[in-house]
Amino acid sequence: MDLKAAKAELREKSRPYQTYSYYLIIPIFIILVFLLSLVGYNKGTFGTIVFVFVIFAHVWASKLDLVRKRKHVAPILMYVTQGLGVVLMVLLVTEVSAGGTGNIALGLSSLILLPIEIIAIVFFFISANDIEKAYPTMKEDAKAARLEYQELRRSK
Repeated sequence: MDLKAAKAELREKSRPYQTYSYYLIIPIFIILVFLLSLVGYNKGTFGTIVFVFVIFAHVWASKLDLVRKRKHVAPILMYVTQGLGVVLMVLLVTEVSAGGTGNIALGLSSLILLPIEIIAIVFFFISANDIEKAYPTMKEDAKAARLEYQELRRSK
């Protein structure tokens, strides 16, 4: 086997485990971002990082054929949350520029976005469980492919 084929095999065999890891880590990050926002920390940067991880996880999950279609639900809910967040920020700016305090827009965003994020967290864990059931030996397969690739790389 040549190095290029081994690298392709490494990508293919490690994809389920990487996706599984992301589907477990993203909800933890979402909860962490929420807790940081409760103590007054600006969650903008962390929210963007979580959103980028969601995009990566969604792209990788779309390539897993053995997993059910509900693997797409959690990332789509996060996309909806981001879109609604932008709309609600426009409402917030409009309200503040009209002389208001912005409490209505913030309250509305809490009532809408938080339940959607909670549902997304649940679906991330459900999808991670589906990935684990579809690929029971994913960790061992990824390690074996990585060892084979490293051996070929060292031999050249």
